[in-house]
Amino acid sequence: MADGSTEEFVDIRRKVGNRIIRAYLLDNVLQSDRVRRIRASLRGPKDEFQDFDKFLVVEGKQDGDPFRILAESGVYQNLRIVGTDSERIRTMEPTDIIAVFTSALQKPEAFDTTLVLSEQSKVKFP
Repeated sequence: MADGSTEEFVDIRRKVGNRIIRAYLLDNVLQSDRVRRIRASLRGPKDEFQDFDKFLVVEGKQDGDPFRILAESGVYQNLRIVGTDSERIRTMEPTDIIAVFTSALQKPEAFDTTLVLSEQSKVKFP
């Protein structure tokens, strides 16, 4: 993070598989002005650094419990779930994880959703 802090996400790619989520689902969040831009870098499980510009974080609350889901953007016009910092999300079934992610994007007010993007994000605004 810009302040030097480290945020950890548990890799859930194997759990959710290569399910692709359509990027147009970002439109509701982008139009509701629930976007925060940060300067950050990503370090993978093998200590390799990746460009955060190609990723985004969906922050929200489900039943009062906060969660964050890391997703890769720019996979054509799609998103791919990569990780989470929530124990509750981690233990869900794959279809439920995807449902939480897509619902948070479709109903930003209900989930108190914020989209966290890099300052140089490749995400296109509608």
